[in-house]
Amino acid sequence: MTRQDALRILWMRLLAMLAILLLICGVTLWAGTTANTGLLVFVIGNIGGYVGVHRSLGDLKDEEVIELSKTWWSIVAPSLIGGVLALVLYVLFASRILAGDLFPSIVPDKDSPQDTVRSILTQHAEGMSAYAKLFFWSFIGGFNQKYVVDIINSIKAK
Repeated sequence: MTRQDALRILWMRLLAMLAILLLICGVTLWAGTTANTGLLVFVIGNIGGYVGVHRSLGDLKDEEVIELSKTWWSIVAPSLIGGVLALVLYVLFASRILAGDLFPSIVPDKDSPQDTVRSILTQHAEGMSAYAKLFFWSFIGGFNQKYVVDIINSIKAK
């Protein structure tokens, strides 16, 4: 297999992943469920991870590209990790551990259950500006996964 063949396989898989993630975003927004903010954060983090993988393909050696093309896991794992790290950022915003003008303000839904784990998922950003910040940071959390790990380490050090 040549590098071009491997890249074609990877790009097809990446395109399929992007289509699935965008479909999930669309369905979530259309359905309007109470957990849609957390789900959208996860999916946008996945998209950030997807873009990070796509961007790094040009830096890889031929053998590495060919190896990556042999399994779906090489495409799915970084994307899922990006989604999880975006959810970690969401929890840091909701708990106000990360707060300030650059970060979104997260507030509970009107019918949010109190004192349960489910209440974390029934939070939303306070206004359109906060949603834009939330989605931006969710994308960054997936795209630059080291950044979120650095934030966690800096919090842990305090």
